[in-house]
Amino acid sequence: MKILIIAYTDLKMDPRPYRQINCLNKLYSVYTVGKSNSGLEKSFFPIKKHGFIINMIRIFILKMGFNKWYYWDKYKKNLLKLIDKNNFDLVIAHEIKTLPLALRIAKGSPVILDAHEYSPNNFDDDFLWRFFLKKHFIWLCKSYLPKIDKLVSVSPGIVDKYRSEFNTKSILLTNAANYFKSLKPKIVSETKIKIIYHGLLSKSRRIDLFIEMMRYLDNDIYELTLMLVYGTYEKLLYKKLKKKAKGLNIKFEKPIKRKNLIKFSNKFDLGLCFFQPINFNLKYALPNKFFELIQSRVAVVIGPDIEMSKYVKKYKIGIISKDWSAKSLANIIANTNKEQIMFHKVQCHKNAMKLSSINNNKFFIKTIESYDKN
Repeated sequence: MKILIIAYTDLKMDPRPYRQINCLNKLYSVYTVGKSNSGLEKSFFPIKKHGFIINMIRIFILKMGFNKWYYWDKYKKNLLKLIDKNNFDLVIAHEIKTLPLALRIAKGSPVILDAHEYSPNNFDDDFLWRFFLKKHFIWLCKSYLPKIDKLVSVSPGIVDKYRSEFNTKSILLTNAANYFKSLKPKIVSETKIKIIYHGLLSKSRRIDLFIEMMRYLDNDIYELTLMLVYGTYEKLLYKKLKKKAKGLNIKFEKPIKRKNLIKFSNKFDLGLCFFQPINFNLKYALPNKFFELIQSRVAVVIGPDIEMSKYVKKYKIGIISKDWSAKSLANIIANTNKEQIMFHKVQCHKNAMKLSSINNNKFFIKTIESYDKN
């Protein structure tokens, strides 16, 4: 069976499509479309994006309602010409913004949309996103979701939302990370408790709260490491955070290759996975980093959320703040002693296999096998 996987990302760096490519490439002929290849596919087709200035001009034109014009830019049209001679038995599209392209390439073959999160409410906390882009994402969903075979998403709340709003055949596939059998929890130091946050830098994620948290903690005991991935748009925000962190026991680490991230984080004691529910997707978040921290055997620190708290309570793998303030976050950390931290780290170790991608991979392969006519 010939399968195409499409994502507007660097496929080596994006864990969700990479896991799927890795899952399927030994069983089927896997082709990919993305910003850069995974190194695992049989053949790769690159797709480009417009630069910042051109994109700003295009967004103003989109506001006038030219959805199809906005979507079908020269890069997508060029890709269609490049890939036209290929016929695929199945196409897997990552995120709604790849779906019209995937349906065109599929030429009637089934298309699975891995929606990741709930696109119509992506960044509802951002006025500019609501003003310029929200209607476009609603248009994409209304126009193209009826044409897909299945929809996959990352958390129960998001799966339910797609079912109720768009009547889709939606299934859950969490962001569970690969199982790291060889890792063991590191003993908590007598002199220093090490905290880590790694992930994308965006205004919605409120990284500034972690810096504020350190103002409430004893900086002789607690050390925070921030490993932030950011692009051109977030450079100013990054500089502001570094300025705000001056005088506090906070380190800014350069991002490392994702394949090394879980092993790198193993030396820490607490891992922050704390997102104020300021938009729908953050309210129902069940992100990659949550499962990566479990594999790192690091006690997970979260807020009183909906999805992650179910895992934390059931498996006793971390601690939960009372509310979404920096002070509450600092309080739960300060009131958790070294023995309790070590207990949660050991719980992560005990449940690492169960909470890894092993079962997800089996389920995903079984889902794909149902399309194999041979």
